[in-house]
Amino acid sequence: MNIHVPDQSKVIMAYGHDDQAMIHCEECGELIQAISKMRRIVHRFGGPFDPYRSDEEVEAYGNLVEEMADVLICLEQIKEMYGIYEKELQDMVDKKYARQEARLAAVCRKDGKSGKSGRSREVQHGNV
Repeated sequence: MNIHVPDQSKVIMAYGHDDQAMIHCEECGELIQAISKMRRIVHRFGGPFDPYRSDEEVEAYGNLVEEMADVLICLEQIKEMYGIYEKELQDMVDKKYARQEARLAAVCRKDGKSGKSGRSREVQHGNV
């Protein structure tokens, strides 16, 4: 993902660290709700997302995109507020990705590449 989020120092200075930290929590909660709603809609219609199926899907999709954008902005603010470097984040992403790949490989070997039976809860749900 290569999305540019403009510098957030003015926002942080205007509202303060503590208030912005609370906003970050709220925005993450709103993203969770948007994901949950999309999941319910997809399950109700029994298939992948289809923006042409209903106005409800179009609205839920738009809300999901909006909440993702809000959280991306919040993540940029968090990086700035706590002095987190891009390299640190990238190193952690790489570490977590490698661990997930190893888990998936183990499941495929164990299950004959089906990946469906005998999975631990951690692997089954894709926990990083």
